[in-house]
Amino acid sequence: MVGLTSVLLLVGAASLAAAAPTELNIRQSGASTTSPPWYPAPKGGTAASWATAYAKAQALVLQMTLLEKVNITTGTGWAMGPCVGNTGPVPRLGFPSLCLHDGPLGVRFADKITSWPAGITIGGTWNKELFHARGVGLGSEFRAKGVHIALGPAMGPLGRMPAAGRNWEGFGSDPYLQGIASAEHIKGIQSQGVVATAKHYIANEQEHFRQGPGAISSNIDDRTLHEVYLWPFQDSVKAGVGAVMCSYNRVNNSAACQNSYLQNGILKDELGFQGFIMSDWLAQMSGVASVLAGMDMTMPGDGLLRTFGQN
Repeated sequence: MVGLTSVLLLVGAASLAAAAPTELNIRQSGASTTSPPWYPAPKGGTAASWATAYAKAQALVLQMTLLEKVNITTGTGWAMGPCVGNTGPVPRLGFPSLCLHDGPLGVRFADKITSWPAGITIGGTWNKELFHARGVGLGSEFRAKGVHIALGPAMGPLGRMPAAGRNWEGFGSDPYLQGIASAEHIKGIQSQGVVATAKHYIANEQEHFRQGPGAISSNIDDRTLHEVYLWPFQDSVKAGVGAVMCSYNRVNNSAACQNSYLQNGILKDELGFQGFIMSDWLAQMSGVASVLAGMDMTMPGDGLLRTFGQN
């Protein structure tokens, strides 16, 4: 009887394997894990709510030289200023060095600041008013410390990997919850005159093997991308977020910070994002290719490795 049972189980397993969808086999083989090209980058200033900001920016940028334009979109290097990210100024036009600083839980490397509850903790309350109030509190402390761009809130990782090292920065594994919590935090932070940053775009679901040219690739079909991982970023764009940070990992075998489909196609075209995309720190894998693919600012400005002022 045992022998007959084993034979039946083997036959059943073979039948299931034969009936498996070919699409799944193709996906597992990696044959479909590519991102289609999307060029050129859509022009900004198409949303009425951003018209005034774009008019002011255009009037200023028209007066800049090419070097000055590069200066304000490139970091000066790790530990080369008061913040974790600092851009070059344009003194003759009165444009300051921009201060970009961590993080989702409060002001990093600073004294006399609040250690706020972790995102996963406050996410468990499902309380919109509390999300907004926490955003206002974060924004006010960033503003008081002279920060122009707060590097948060975090909505990626979403939490696919339970042991992922930064799940606690976000608000939970439910895309809808992440979206609402992120949007309310963005509104709160930006009400204090500080630009919020939606990060990490996108599918940055683990810390192991996350960096460098050989970084892990998050291979995702289009429906899953839209219905799960993109959802919080959609709500962030609708809330008027000023910045998005592209992530370390690759997505469908293309580095997130030079993935034209994700940056030009989905974020800037489909979602109508009007702000700027910055790289995560040392996440830019190329020069011109990243710019053409939609990345607007490189951080912290060292290249592929931190040079601590020696670049």
